[in-house]
Amino acid sequence: MTPSVRRRLTAATVLAIALATYPSPASAQERVIIDADMGVLNDDAVALFMLVNSPAVEVLGVTIVPGNSWAEHCTAAALRQLELIGRTDIPVFMGVREPLMGSRQPWLEAEERLWGRTEVLGAYGRPRASSYLALDREPVIGYPTTKPSDENAVDFLVRTIKAYPNQVTLFVIGPATNVALAVRKNPEIVPLVKRVYYMGGAVDIPGNSTPAAEFNWWFDPEAARIALRAPFREQIVVPTDIAERVFYTKAEYDRIVSAPETPITKLFKQVHGPRFERDAAARSFIWDALATAIFLQPTLATRLVDRFLDVDVTYGPNYGRSIGYHESRRRSFATPADFPAGTQKVKVLMDVDQPKFWNLYIDLMTRPGRGAKR
Repeated sequence: MTPSVRRRLTAATVLAIALATYPSPASAQERVIIDADMGVLNDDAVALFMLVNSPAVEVLGVTIVPGNSWAEHCTAAALRQLELIGRTDIPVFMGVREPLMGSRQPWLEAEERLWGRTEVLGAYGRPRASSYLALDREPVIGYPTTKPSDENAVDFLVRTIKAYPNQVTLFVIGPATNVALAVRKNPEIVPLVKRVYYMGGAVDIPGNSTPAAEFNWWFDPEAARIALRAPFREQIVVPTDIAERVFYTKAEYDRIVSAPETPITKLFKQVHGPRFERDAAARSFIWDALATAIFLQPTLATRLVDRFLDVDVTYGPNYGRSIGYHESRRRSFATPADFPAGTQKVKVLMDVDQPKFWNLYIDLMTRPGRGAKR
């Protein structure tokens, strides 16, 4: 064997070993669970589509929490949209049916008399349903033909986090009730979670449900406080401070529906098309999509600040208010002991690169999709 042949064989052997030990795309995928108050092509649904359409992500399941609507409505929306995009392999788990301290719907009118009008009511603005197949009105995209899992969302969270220690990222993009219960029921899962993304809170600005509170954390303040105070390794919060500065408009809609047709672009035409036909100047916030975007492309986050974050759970006009403790101008805080007991240091998103964000958003909304995993 000549030296040149030996060198070629050695190089081939090294390459073969490298390929054999390099993780495959499937094994390199980020594992995520989406905990959401799902609607029909709302911000939660877009966040789901972004993660499902990313080849870097494996969605282990969707857990349902009441918030934007009751759990029955959210379950129907999640199941049906997964059907429409051909991803019925992703299981859906119904979780709690109301906040930790119970539904405030019966005395909401009294709250408004005492503390002022509530701008965003979510589930409290519509009647409860007896089943996800018997809603107060038929969904615009129809009822699902698939069923949610028999396992409760809280038990699924615990089981899956234990099955994939240090590998699961949680997207808590509705009220945090399921996650709070999982943490209280099985606190041993906390150090096993890779990271947690929240859409919630109004840190340095007024709230959007009340002057004090952002909707997700107003709907279940106790749950938000429990989740935030759990010593997860990494917590990233996307508050209304940034979410109310990013607008979805007809310009973005047109970019999506002008792409080759896919199940998702068809949904945009069906659900968003009539709104823009009525009002070409209409615009809306995209909330949860920001959380999934900075996870998928971290460089989109142009300003992340450290805060020790808490939630006011005193029943009164400040119920659900986000409290973001930061370094004093007079001294530098070095340890958690300098902050209220129990608070954890989290990262709070304050700004994003909007052009790059929209490019990612539209790319993921217009991909043909990967189909069900076999």
